[in-house]
Parts: sequence; C-alpha cells; structure tokens
Amino acid sequence: MLSVQDLHAWYGPSHVLQGVALDVRRGEIVALIGRNGAGKTTTLKSIMGMLARRSGRIAFDGHDLSTLPVHARFRLGLGYVPEDRRIVPGLSVRDNLRLGLLMAKTRARERDTIDRIVSVFPRLGERLEQEGTSLSGGEQQMLAIARAMVSEPTMLLIDEPTEGIMPILVEELAALFVRLKAAGTTILLVEQNVELALSIADRGYIMDHGVVEHHAPAAALLADTTIQERYCWV
Repeated sequence: MLSVQDLHAWYGPSHVLQGVALDVRRGEIVALIGRNGAGKTTTLKSIMGMLARRSGRIAFDGHDLSTLPVHARFRLGLGYVPEDRRIVPGLSVRDNLRLGLLMAKTRARERDTIDRIVSVFPRLGERLEQEGTSLSGGEQQMLAIARAMVSEPTMLLIDEPTEGIMPILVEELAALFVRLKAAGTTILLVEQNVELALSIADRGYIMDHGVVEHHAPAAALLADTTIQERYCWV
C-alpha cells in the first residue's frame, strides 16, 4: 500500500534522512520507533510532501507521490495527524471537525459525517459545542485524529499521539487504533511509548540518525532485549 525507497531529506545543510526504506501493507499497523531526533517525524512529513528538500521514491496505493503536492496526497486517501495536533483556537469541536471536510474525496452530508465520527469518538460527541482548545490533552488528540478521519482516509500517519496524555487516555487511544485497523484503516504510527506501539503493531521499524537500522515483526522486537537496550526503551 505504501512503499518508501531511498528517501533522503534535508533541513538546510543538515542531511536528516539518509536512504530510508519502509513499506506498509494494507490493513496493518506499523510502528516507526527510535530515540528523539532519529528522523521519525521527518519521515512522516516527507511522505506527506511537507519538506522542500527531499529525494527518493514514495508510492501509495499504486500512485507515485514524488511530485504530488500535499493536498493531492490527502485526496488519494492519506491522512496525517501531526504531533502538535493543530487544534484551531476559537473554533468549537464541531467546527474543527468541519475543517476535515475540506480534504474529503466526496462531499458527504455534514450531519452524516459528524454522526459517523461521534459514533467512533463518543467523548467528542459530548463536547461538540465546546471550544477545541479547552479540551484536555488526550481529548485534543482524539479531536485531531477524528478530524483526519472525517475525509475517510485509507491510511493514517500518526505522530506521537500519546505524548503528555493521562495513562487512562493512552489506553483508550491504543484501543481506538486497534478498532480503526479492524474497520479497515491502515496506520503508520510514530510513538515514543515503544512497548505500547509494539503491543498493537504488526511490524516495527527502528530508526537511528536518519537511517532504518532494524525491521522485524512487532512481537520479535518486544522480545529482543539486545535491540531494546541498543536503540530504544530499556
């Protein structure tokens, strides 16, 4: 479904991605993990076409994305949830969700769309008229994910969804990702909570210094203490 080959990216003179290669198959959750500064967020931004200086081949669902602008990638069925959430101040939860309709492939009825989203995110349904930025951190993260889901993407790129969130909502988000997968949404997940990410993922890629250093089934990565000590979370 998604294939990334020989991906390079730069911030000014800094060569931050150096030949990244990964693939995500339809119906999977794939975790992209590694230390801070490893290049995970830059990889997601590059896939979405948000970096000016990049090279390599990115294909999604049979389409070569290499020269496509950001909005065209959304139209093909990619959804993106950034680390900073980007909840718009002054807008209600409902109005933040409406922004997702701008990227929808078809113009579904707004009421039907909101009803569909609320059925997946009942917390948001109780707060539709509340200002989005007044929600808790976990609820804002749900709103960011829900807004991305409004356009019914076939694949979601999600960046650090559990950062700064209460443990009970972390568990709720993990369960949400599993439900989204069961409903047919493919997910590429960047997450600092490595054990959580690998517990729900099918496969994992470990990045370090702009390079994919290791790739294996998630269960194998969870069981490999050498890999854990070298790269991530022990």
